[in-house]
Amino acid sequence: MSDTTSHGSRALSMAGGTLASRLTGLFRVLVLAWVLGFTPLADSFNLANTVPNMLFDLVLGGIASATFIPVFIERLALDGERRAWKSISSVITGALLVLLIASGIAWVCSPWIIDGFTLLQHPSTARSMSTLHHQRIIATSLLRWFVPQIFFYGVIGIATALLNVRHRFGTPAWVPVANNAVCIGVLVWFHVADPHPTLNAVQGSRDLLWLGLGTTCGVALQFLCLVPSLLRSDLWRLSFRFDHRDPAVRAVSRLGSWTLLVVVANQLSLYIVLAYAFGIGGNGPVSAYTYGWSFMQMPYAVVVVSVLGSLTPQLARLATAQDFAGLSERLRFGLRQSLVIIIPCTLVLVILAQPIVGILLNHANATHRLSAGTVLAILAAGLPGFTIFQLCVRGLQSMQRASEVFVLYAIQNGLTIGLCIALGRHSLAGLTASVSIAYTAASILAVIALARHHVNIASTVWSLHVRRSLRASLVAALVMALVYSAPTWDQGIRLVARLMLSLVLGFITYVSFVMISHYSISRRNAKDVRLKQY
Repeated sequence: MSDTTSHGSRALSMAGGTLASRLTGLFRVLVLAWVLGFTPLADSFNLANTVPNMLFDLVLGGIASATFIPVFIERLALDGERRAWKSISSVITGALLVLLIASGIAWVCSPWIIDGFTLLQHPSTARSMSTLHHQRIIATSLLRWFVPQIFFYGVIGIATALLNVRHRFGTPAWVPVANNAVCIGVLVWFHVADPHPTLNAVQGSRDLLWLGLGTTCGVALQFLCLVPSLLRSDLWRLSFRFDHRDPAVRAVSRLGSWTLLVVVANQLSLYIVLAYAFGIGGNGPVSAYTYGWSFMQMPYAVVVVSVLGSLTPQLARLATAQDFAGLSERLRFGLRQSLVIIIPCTLVLVILAQPIVGILLNHANATHRLSAGTVLAILAAGLPGFTIFQLCVRGLQSMQRASEVFVLYAIQNGLTIGLCIALGRHSLAGLTASVSIAYTAASILAVIALARHHVNIASTVWSLHVRRSLRASLVAALVMALVYSAPTWDQGIRLVARLMLSLVLGFITYVSFVMISHYSISRRNAKDVRLKQY
């Protein structure tokens, strides 16, 4: 089986699991919005639920995703199975110890962590001051129940790296479904127990306890679902041992020091965005940003994450062999696959963000402009740049160019923070635009950084397939905009019909344009062949 064929089958397997995971994750967001809405309570929950992800990335997540697979594959290639697995065991043992210590520290520091995120909100009335006080108490209580997620996310990341080394990609993509199912069940139960929750009503209640504990149990179950695949993956050489002088540990430490700086920069900019969003006040700005980001990530996760996940081991092997021509070809292949689908998805989200959010999060009501819809449209505009940036970073990581990855992220996050201060202190749209602009600008620098190492992918950004997809997408976007603007249905089933009509006619336009373009190119090529024969 060729690399392209095997990559396609692995990407398809991952895409299927990722699609299922993202669809159930999307349903989880819908249920969360249905249960908590865009309220101060929703902001407390979303803030507390975001912090463990941020802390996990800060403690281990970024280091694991950037270094574990390249280092593990390098050791297996250079040392052989027996010695390599001793090295891998040292890395994993050290990672588990770090996760346990970090979880304990986060639990103790929970009140100060929440205070840090709410620092920029300055209540002007006694009522708003009381609301902020209750938000802090509830967010702190939830965070303490969510802190164990740091450890479980860590072991999930370790298990995923080990399975990917053994070329098992499907299971890690599917297991988040179990997590989402548990969380959906917990949210539904919470709604039944308290159909109209308020900050005062849930503070200190047993319902809040079960909401926090149940959410964390979903993450624990996600790891347990990986155990059968781990047992079938010939990982019996793993053991609990730690040798700080081991070459794998030194490699992870060397690369991880740069990666840690990357993660610090990422989390600092996210902190600025969330803190400014919380400071805006009103009806759930943190929740609006969280929901908009989740929707924007849907096409990226299904398409790009699947492509990158299956490519990563190949990129690591090519980089180890210093086969830069092969590395360029694989990255161009992944970028072309990604952009051809990401571009039409981008225009759909930009044009139809408001009805999508109105239907999914606001009980099929789009009579007024929703903050989450504005966030989604602006974030979607930066999705192609985000995609290019992430793929370039993955290429640099495969070559273990950790310092250059840090410089790129430092520029991207520095630009985000600067734009947030300039545009987003009192505007959720300005905050969101800061993120999109920064990723788009950084993607250009990332392409240039790869080219410095003789890995050239710039031609793919304007390749035949990408140009065809862009032209078809622009025509389809025009059709969708015209169709959607014609009727004035903005509630209930009529709003759903208005959205579906726009999507269907846009899809037909896109497919028709691509087929006509492909037919024209085929005819032109056939004519050129005939002329050469004469």
